[in-house]
Amino acid sequence: MIANEIVFGALFMLLSGFFFAMTFTFPEITIALSPTVFPRFVTVCLFLLSSLLLVQGIGKQLKERPEKAREKIDRAYLLRFILLAAAGLLYTRLIRYTGYVVATPLFIAAAMLVFAEKKWYRIVLISSGTTAVLYLVFRMVFRVPLPRFGLW
Repeated sequence: MIANEIVFGALFMLLSGFFFAMTFTFPEITIALSPTVFPRFVTVCLFLLSSLLLVQGIGKQLKERPEKAREKIDRAYLLRFILLAAAGLLYTRLIRYTGYVVATPLFIAAAMLVFAEKKWYRIVLISSGTTAVLYLVFRMVFRVPLPRFGLW
């Protein structure tokens, strides 16, 4: 797991830097909070937590004996990471066409399957319940327009 901490800490640091740089392409609005505030806050937090993970991994690596220091990345862990990233990419592509209400429970269900949830009723309840709660919070409370299905 030590090598995992180093690799994924560095990977997420790079991704957070990339996404932070992407926020400079957002439009500037002077009336209320800029649309860059929340994404920049999240990317800075991701960068800080990723650097903490990297430092912890390096610290553990230095404490281990030399034969344990060459620990490999667990293949199942790496496969789960790749599958979840692919599901996230597919979600961002599908949400335009299917809308938030259809795409989000599918993404949450896919994430639960990637992390080995086997009980179908849990998958259905959690994915639909989470989607409903997030819809109510963002659409009704914060009044954020969410992507809609093309037919409604």
